[in-house]
Amino acid sequence: MLPKVQPPESKDAADTDESADAQTDEASNTDESETDLKAELEKWKAMSRKNEAQAKANASATKELEAIKQASLTDQERLIESTREETRQAVRLEYAAKLVDAELKSALTGKTLQGNALLDFNKSAFIDDSGDIDTDAIQAWVEAHTKPAEPSFPDLGQGERGKPNSGSAQIRSREELSNMTPQDILAARKDGRLDALMGKQ
Repeated sequence: MLPKVQPPESKDAADTDESADAQTDEASNTDESETDLKAELEKWKAMSRKNEAQAKANASATKELEAIKQASLTDQERLIESTREETRQAVRLEYAAKLVDAELKSALTGKTLQGNALLDFNKSAFIDDSGDIDTDAIQAWVEAHTKPAEPSFPDLGQGERGKPNSGSAQIRSREELSNMTPQDILAARKDGRLDALMGKQ
């Protein structure tokens, strides 16, 4: 008897098996990559916590060292250190006041202050104890006390020039003069309303 020959698998069946294997591999790769990402994330979080703890320890050690240094100074050295620190602080505050002025000037560009708002502006309110300025607070103050500036239009040199008349029309005929008093005629001449009649226009 002849052994049974199995017919070759159809191409569709082989493709289905391959795609199922690929999906299984992909799913396992995705699980592994998610696991790797989670492990990596945990590693970085742990390192971050360790660095924060080290920074806090360094800050406290610095404070202790400064306290020991201050305790070992003589009265004269303490006075010198105190004077130096006061001078540094005064210079910082003076410089900060100039920075507040510059920041205010910059924030006011294109805006018009309302009334006497500048009289209420207190520079020291925008400077902290270390001499840093609060730019956001300055910007908020400017927004609260300004309005957009009116656009200015350039003078293109067009239109009538000279002395503006009083709003009355030019006198163009002698008949108009006959109905006027001598004082009205002099006033009209002074206002320039007789220029057309006198040939000046």
